Parts: sequence; C-alpha cells; structure tokens
Amino acid sequence: MKRLFLAAVLAAVASAPASAATLYVGHGIDGRDLGAAKELPVDVCLVTGGVPAPLFEGVPFGAFAKIDADLPAGRYDVEVRLVGSSACAGPVAIAASVFLGFGENATAFAHLNEQGIPTLTKFTNDVRPLAAGQTRIYARHAAAFGDVNVYLRSGRKTALIQNLENPDQEGANVPAGTWHVAIYPASSWHKPAFSANLSLAAGTAYFAYAVGSPANGTFTVLPQALAIE
Repeated sequence: MKRLFLAAVLAAVASAPASAATLYVGHGIDGRDLGAAKELPVDVCLVTGGVPAPLFEGVPFGAFAKIDADLPAGRYDVEVRLVGSSACAGPVAIAASVFLGFGENATAFAHLNEQGIPTLTKFTNDVRPLAAGQTRIYARHAAAFGDVNVYLRSGRKTALIQNLENPDQEGANVPAGTWHVAIYPASSWHKPAFSANLSLAAGTAYFAYAVGSPANGTFTVLPQALAIE
C-alpha cells in the first residue's frame, strides 16, 4: 500500500498540540457485495476546498493504516474512491465528514450499512490503560445484517454483548488468553453466523469488525489490534 501525505495536513500538524488526535483508516467492504472483485482497492482522499488529494492509495479490502501524524481536532472531509487512472481520480464510493476530538484515538472505517449501502463510520478507540494480565475486546457491527448477539467464552469465563446494531460498538476488559467468539442473529441462538477462537494478548485492545453479508456468503470478522501504552 503506497501512502502519500498531504502537504497541507502536515503543515497543520507541525504545530499540533499535545492533545492532537490519532486516526486510522480501515477498508471493510468486500467487493463481491458490490459485484466486483473481493479486494476492491480504493483510494482514501482528503478533500480541501473541494479538491481531493490522496492520504492512501490502493487500499485493499481488510487493510488498516494509520495516518503517521497527529491531527488537530476538527472536521475532515473524506472521500473513498475506486482506483482510477491516477490517485483520487476514480468514482466516489463514499463521501463523509470525520470529526475528531481533542486527543481522540479513532478509526474511520468504510463498510456496509444494514441495507448494504457503502458508508463510513468513525469509531472511537478505547485505549485507556489496562490492568496487568488484562486484554480488551470490542465488537463493532459493520455488516449488512440485523442486530446481533456476541458471545465470548474462555474456560468458565464468559462475556455477552446483546442486540448490537450497525454501526454500534460494545466491549469489555477480560483476562488475556484464548477466547471463543460466536456471533448470532439477535433473534436466534440456534446457529452462529460466525465463530472462531481468538488469542488475545495482555496489554492489547482488539477491535473486531463484523463485515460483509450473510446473504452473499461474505460475512466475516476483521481484527484491528492496538497496543496499550
């Protein structure tokens, strides 16, 4: 993935205060849900004065990237464009504004809403300190799917997230180790839409994005892990 940083952004960041924000971007749209190839590479563009310029080029499905600069709090107009003949020259898939607060750590995530329409959601990342031996796991609903229940189990320890809607998130601090995670439709505990064993390390926050569409056979979970300093 080639990353190009805007001169205007860097100039503003040069004098950014200690309370500047941190922003990641993530691509959670499986191209098959839109009749395209799974990878569906896109350009992530910052729009200034109506002119788009590349932050990241050719980002494939499933990838996350960090803007390598502290950003002043405020509004950022963003476009996600299909790859074209040059950077930020392809068709616009998503146009949205991202508002960053002072000192906020966030991820701007491209995904489908419940109706299967591409959208962009800013999720605030919980990077507060963790106690020794603890890990943090957040479920983020970003799929073309109704409400879900998320069940986590590690030995006799369990955690439950109920009636999670797109594009909401909910999480908890739990002991580090291997956890079995299962996602069910909120209306039924009969058969999970997704299940897997996840190894969760101490001192790390994990953000698990449910993406895709069960109807299209693309429903899966994309993990984003951030070390807690």
